[in-house]
Amino acid sequence: MLENLSGLEFASLVVSILIVAFLVIALVVQIYLIVKYRQFNKTPLANGLTSEQTARSLLDANGLNYVKVEKLGFFRRILLFGNHYSVMKKTIYLRSNILNSSSVTAVGIATQKVCQAIQHKNKDKSFLFRYVLQILTMFTPIIFYGAIVLGLAVDLIIGFTGTPTLIGLLVGLAFYILTFVFKIVDIKVEKKANEQTVAILQSANIFNEQEIATLKSLFKLYIIADVIQLVLSLLKIIQTILKLFIKAKSKQ
Repeated sequence: MLENLSGLEFASLVVSILIVAFLVIALVVQIYLIVKYRQFNKTPLANGLTSEQTARSLLDANGLNYVKVEKLGFFRRILLFGNHYSVMKKTIYLRSNILNSSSVTAVGIATQKVCQAIQHKNKDKSFLFRYVLQILTMFTPIIFYGAIVLGLAVDLIIGFTGTPTLIGLLVGLAFYILTFVFKIVDIKVEKKANEQTVAILQSANIFNEQEIATLKSLFKLYIIADVIQLVLSLLKIIQTILKLFIKAKSKQ
């Protein structure tokens, strides 16, 4: 059966198998991350400070008095936003189980968002670039299928030359490639914020050595999960390109 496949078809099959494999790996890592997240979220800080108190203190100490710390509302949750720093609102939004908690997880996450606010204040190039890419790629799936439908519609009107459809596919693919670039920049920004978080919590003596070690292990899991998603994005782009070539070849 395999010997009947062309080189492109075989390559597409291999990529499909890799995608399934990485999806399984991503699921395992995500489950492990959830378990550790909950475990660390039950580990109280020795100093008893809540994430809101810590975030407010660190924001004020870094000249960010105007940045607010608020509970993540229902509307933002349904938009799939988790704990995050909003550039537009200049506000750190934290889930209810994080906002008033004094656990290692809660304070660590809140501090990480403070570090992103600091990056914004300092006009960090990677942070600002990520923000632009985030806006551009927010509607990638809609743009992808919309470009294909538009190209197909134009094709039907002019007599189906195939060129408008191909252009639509390429435009949609370009946005998926942009999504891949966004994930690379996102990992860079998150990693930098993680390192800044550890440094701040150590220098301010908010975390002891054991708590720092615990936080580092949690941050490491987050980065591993992000890298796996990055690999999946690349594989899906390759798969899409291979399918385009296979379709083009079949029409020859």
